[in-house]
Amino acid sequence: MNLIDYTTNWIKGELFEARLIVAFGILTITAGFLFWKIGTTPNAKALLIPLLVVGTIYSAIGGGMLYSNPKRMIELPQKYERDKIEFTKSEKKRVDDFQYGYKVSKIVATIFFTLTLIIFWTTKNPIWMGIGIALTYFALAGLVIDYFSQERAAIYYSQILKEIEK
Repeated sequence: MNLIDYTTNWIKGELFEARLIVAFGILTITAGFLFWKIGTTPNAKALLIPLLVVGTIYSAIGGGMLYSNPKRMIELPQKYERDKIEFTKSEKKRVDDFQYGYKVSKIVATIFFTLTLIIFWTTKNPIWMGIGIALTYFALAGLVIDYFSQERAAIYYSQILKEIEK
């Protein structure tokens, strides 16, 4: 396989992930409305706004990926055909540039999990507890998404390095 084949596979993985992220966002928004509408306790009702926020953020992230990645499916093969060496160098830099995001997501998840614990230990306020649940939900979903994204990025990066060694 050529590097462009790995590039295409990487983009297809990103598009699949984007669809899942959008679906997750929509399901989260739906869950928020269901808790609010059908729930009978203050804690259930308090989940509306936190889940709407989380669902909206994830829908926006996935939507952005769905918007930008199809363009890459067209542009990157053209760049590869024009200059394979320059393409490889630019892809290496691009992948290098977004690697920090995986560390950031782990730090954010750790902070969100810690905040949730503090909230649950210090208050019984339904609104704050709903925020805590949403923080944990957001962090856990982010870790799952980045787990697979980081795996795909590592596979792609190893192919880029092999291409540079040629």
